[in-house]
Amino acid sequence: MVWKEVLGLCDIGRPILPWADEVEWMCANASGNQFHQTLRKLALAASIYHLWIERNNRCFKNHFLPYQDIVQNVRQDVSDKLALGNNAKKCDQHHSLCLSWGIPITETM
Repeated sequence: MVWKEVLGLCDIGRPILPWADEVEWMCANASGNQFHQTLRKLALAASIYHLWIERNNRCFKNHFLPYQDIVQNVRQDVSDKLALGNNAKKCDQHHSLCLSWGIPITETM
């Protein structure tokens, strides 16, 4: 569920693939430095990170988060990373992605 929602935030509408195929798809579709490619790489990395934390919390602390909270943590991390850079112009070009991820969009005059 987490990965399905993260893909949706990236405007990727396709079925979830087996892990090896997901990695292959991401390698083919996230290589480069364009905004949407950087977003996809960050989304994958943040998803893996937060799912690993959730796995450890479930195994060692018997603590379970709803999947929506994990998605929100991924969304926050990606938004924070992209908001740090100079992405105002990029967010003008990719307005819907920035809105989906909660990346601040500066008003231009």
